[in-house]
Amino acid sequence: MYEPMVKPPRLRKGGTIRVIAPSSAATSTSSLPKAVRFIEKQGFKVSLASSMLRESPTRYLTAGDATRKNEIENAFRNDKYDAIMVLQGGAGSIDILSDIDYDVIKDHPKVFIGYSDITLLQLAFMRMAHMASFQGPMLIDMIESDEEALQTNWNNLINIISKGEESTIKNPMESGWAKSINDGKAKGQLMGGNLTVFSLIVGTKYLPDSKGKILFFEDVNVEPWMLDNLLASLMLKGVLKKANGIVFGQLPNYSIENLTESQGVTSYLFKHLFIEDYISATMHSTLQDLFTNKMPRKPAFIEMACCHGKYITTIPIGIRVKLDAGQCTMEMLEPGVD
Repeated sequence: MYEPMVKPPRLRKGGTIRVIAPSSAATSTSSLPKAVRFIEKQGFKVSLASSMLRESPTRYLTAGDATRKNEIENAFRNDKYDAIMVLQGGAGSIDILSDIDYDVIKDHPKVFIGYSDITLLQLAFMRMAHMASFQGPMLIDMIESDEEALQTNWNNLINIISKGEESTIKNPMESGWAKSINDGKAKGQLMGGNLTVFSLIVGTKYLPDSKGKILFFEDVNVEPWMLDNLLASLMLKGVLKKANGIVFGQLPNYSIENLTESQGVTSYLFKHLFIEDYISATMHSTLQDLFTNKMPRKPAFIEMACCHGKYITTIPIGIRVKLDAGQCTMEMLEPGVD
């Protein structure tokens, strides 16, 4: 099922990127100037919304629902801003899905960049405003200490949102190889994002129909049993079977690193070859079993480098792609911007 998308105007050099914070508050603002300076060095202006600089009096959010909702709408409505980037993910976007005026989004389309909890907004924009958006680096990612990775991520984003290239979406060589689950090719609109929050809105009006789509799922700190349960739930609800193909991210698990450090485990072999390889192998076998037994002919691959991780390959949500699971690539069949 093809849903024609409103494509935002491309971001041109010298344009202003408005940074908003619809999810969790930054634990510290001391690193934000470094992130802003990086973007400015790339030839763009940056405007920071005020809410990210304080925490809501309740919970862990940047501000109350009304403030966060208004900042989203104002960022789209205000002609001073040429694109919108999110501070970071976390939690909280689900609270404002029912409050947003989606006509404002549809009538004032702009490049919108984020991932993780921001998946909820991107899916709602796709369903309610029919607007394409981009899973890509957020402001918090601009403090990455590996300058080569940072520049790679930025260049990949700019190729899609500024140059309007119909890119072949694949892992940069430095990030490691993706792996096929089921070889095969398929076409469809790209849809998805963070697996956990995606699952939260199944059955609501904010999730586009998965029929004929290429699904993309990524997550962080998900253990094999959690992955199994989440995918089994989507299988029961018919979401997976209706899709033409499925791509999974690298599914990094930083809790392993934290656990081993807290226990004084310093052995590289123990941490990286035993624990991480065991988790990775279990994830792969879980997916292999699912596809072999329930979706044996559906093209799929895993370990696309996007979102949670050092390398963040930009994923254009709502754009038609051709998936080649054997080559572990997605070819854009149309530009993501006008």
